[in-house]
Amino acid sequence: MKIALKYGIAVTLVIAAWVALKHFVLHLESPPAQIADVVIFNLAAITGLTLGIREKRKINGGTLTFGDGWITGIKIAVTYAILTSAYFAILLARVGPKLMQQEGETSVVRAFLGVSIGFTLFGIVFSAIIALIMKKKMAMNIGGC
Repeated sequence: MKIALKYGIAVTLVIAAWVALKHFVLHLESPPAQIADVVIFNLAAITGLTLGIREKRKINGGTLTFGDGWITGIKIAVTYAILTSAYFAILLARVGPKLMQQEGETSVVRAFLGVSIGFTLFGIVFSAIIALIMKKKMAMNIGGC
């Protein structure tokens, strides 16, 4: 669970920092800003998932089954989906719905379902791909010495 928290929090912090920078410093509201959101959110997720799955492989002595890697990635994805949704809830309470309207979303429920379910589903897919790429099994010594 430590890996999920460590990398889930890291992904959430990157997303939170970008959202704060975008809205409160740069004041970006155009369609290119929404494209930047997609790129940054996905890069943060892929990086966090890759580092977390790699750490799981290291903890396992350099071996990693697909299932171990995938489960680790799913835990990380669920963690950052929940934490990011909580961040957006706090932002909504402090700033109000104006922030959501800048993103083209007017329904609070749809926005939170989109973030939590979307991040989780994409995280599951990314985790499967990363786990497949990173899986390593121990070499078995079949011949006798």
